[in-house]
Amino acid sequence: MAKEILNSRQLQAQKTKNKLYKISIELLEKRGYEKLKIEDICKKAGVSVGSFYNYFNSKNDILIEIYKRADDYFENEVKNNIKSINSLDKIIEFFDYYGIYNDLVGIEIMKQLYNSNNKIFPQKGRFMQILLQEIILEGQNKNEIISSMTPEAICDYLFIAARGIVFDWCLHDDTYDIKESMHNYLSLLINIFKVN
Repeated sequence: MAKEILNSRQLQAQKTKNKLYKISIELLEKRGYEKLKIEDICKKAGVSVGSFYNYFNSKNDILIEIYKRADDYFENEVKNNIKSINSLDKIIEFFDYYGIYNDLVGIEIMKQLYNSNNKIFPQKGRFMQILLQEIILEGQNKNEIISSMTPEAICDYLFIAARGIVFDWCLHDDTYDIKESMHNYLSLLINIFKVN
């Protein structure tokens, strides 16, 4: 599929949206979600409040954009770069990328996302979940992963564990390597799904 060629107006709109997003993230890290004000975002970006609403419906849409970009990362960066042959190793590699992405987003943003009001985590049908389910199904078809659970159930199980690791990392204020912890934990956990 050929990439869409954007005209100058579309490129400017994309640039403005990215600028608003970047500034929102900077302010979110410094002030937290509750103190994040659309007026402050717009002032720092040098645009009107109305411009903000051309791209986002509310400040909550900034959080949604973080998840959209995470799914884009898994579609554009991760999907074609998982090199393992064995499906269990592919799952570990998948979560290595998950740890890397959380580290890239940063501890302050992750702390904002990890709260009980965040209803985006359990949403179904995100690309990240679909990719993991495909890996699990492939492993079931190759008789590497148990078939007593559906790919969706295994996916949910693994993501609950991975989110727990990220939450613990947030609780400990980034005092340990999230990537290493994610790898070590998932390497142990994945064995419960291995066909004996």
